[in-house]
Amino acid sequence: SIDSSEDQIEVDALGTLQYDTRAIGSVSSRVNGRIEKLYLRYTFQDVNKGQRILDIYSPELLTAQQNLLFLIKNDPGNSSFINAAYEKLLLLGMSGALVQQVIHSGKPSFTVPVYSEYSGHIHDAMPMNSSTSAQGIMNNAEPLVTRELTLKEGMYVEKGQTLLSVFNPHKLWAVLNVYADNQSLIKVGDPVRITPESAPDKNFRATIDFIEPFFREGSKTLSARVYFENHEMNMPVGSQVKATIFGKKLKADWLPKDAVISLGLDKIVFKKYGDVFKPLKVKTGLTHNNKVQV
Repeated sequence: SIDSSEDQIEVDALGTLQYDTRAIGSVSSRVNGRIEKLYLRYTFQDVNKGQRILDIYSPELLTAQQNLLFLIKNDPGNSSFINAAYEKLLLLGMSGALVQQVIHSGKPSFTVPVYSEYSGHIHDAMPMNSSTSAQGIMNNAEPLVTRELTLKEGMYVEKGQTLLSVFNPHKLWAVLNVYADNQSLIKVGDPVRITPESAPDKNFRATIDFIEPFFREGSKTLSARVYFENHEMNMPVGSQVKATIFGKKLKADWLPKDAVISLGLDKIVFKKYGDVFKPLKVKTGLTHNNKVQV
C-alpha cells in the first residue's frame, strides 16, 4: 500500500577523521645557508608558536649584519641607509631583539635562530610536486608513524625551501562517504551527528561544510567534509566515525523498495484488481529508508 507521509530524510554514512589542511603551517628558510643546530628530531614532536626550531648559518645574513654595523660606525648620520639595512635583516628572518643585540655588541651573530609561527606537531615537509602533496595529505598517504626527520644538522637549505610542516591536531575534518543513491539527498549546511566508533559517548553535532565535486580514485562514493574543533574530544587522526545526515522533511507518496520492479528505463508495480494483479507503470523519485518515492 502507498504510504503518504512527511518524512525526515536521514542519510547514514561512514568516514574517517583527517587533518584540516587549511590549518597546516610551513616553516621555511628565508636565506641560503647551513643548519648548525636542530632542536627537533622526530615527527609528531609537539611545537608551540614562537618555539626555537633550528639555528642557521648564512653568509647572506652575516654580510647584511656587517653592512649594518659598518654604516652605524662610519656613517651614523645616514639614517635612511641604516634603516634600510635594519629592515633588510628583519626581512631575512632575524628578530628585532637579535638585531638590537648585534648593534649593542658591535659583533655579528654567526648563526640565526628560526622560530615556529604555528602550534601543533611536526611532520616532514612534502614537496608540492610529489605524489604525497596536499592530495596525499587528504588521503592520509603519509605514513602515520613516528620516525626520524629527514632534516639533519649540517644540511644546506635554499631560500624559500619548506623545511618542516606543522599540523594542528585540534583542527580536523570528518570525511564522510556518501553512496550514489543518497547523493541527491544531502547538501551543504545540512545538520549531521558524528559518532566516533572508538568513543560512542563522544558524539557531537555539526553541519556539512563542503561536498567534494569529484570522485576520488578507486571510489564510487562522494565525500562530504565536516569541519570541527578537536580541543576537548582529543580524537586521533584516522579514527573511524559513523554519521547521520539530516536532510529536509519531504512530503511524498512512498512504496516499499521491494515493491518496485525495474525494467531498465521503466519502473512497474503490481496492483491488485479483485483477485488478480496487473502491472502498472510508475515514476519513481528518491529512495530512502527502504522506501521509494512514487
